[in-house]
Amino acid sequence: QEVGLSYGDIQAAIQIIDVTSSRGAIQGDELVQVGTVRERFVAFLRHAKSQGEEVGELPPSGFNPPAEEAPAEAAE
Repeated sequence: QEVGLSYGDIQAAIQIIDVTSSRGAIQGDELVQVGTVRERFVAFLRHAKSQGEEVGELPPSGFNPPAEEAPAEAAE
């Protein structure tokens, strides 16, 4: 069997991070490191998608929220 990671594996890791953090399994002093890894995973998937790869649905990112979650600009 070939050794490697798939985009699905990376998405699963992001989901694991999200679930464990929502359940309080990650201590406060660990949040920066865990969040940094999560954001690197998301950035990797975004880059792959921009290169035409089929990565599935991208998870939201705290540093670069999807357009539909961005606040509406005030009309001038």
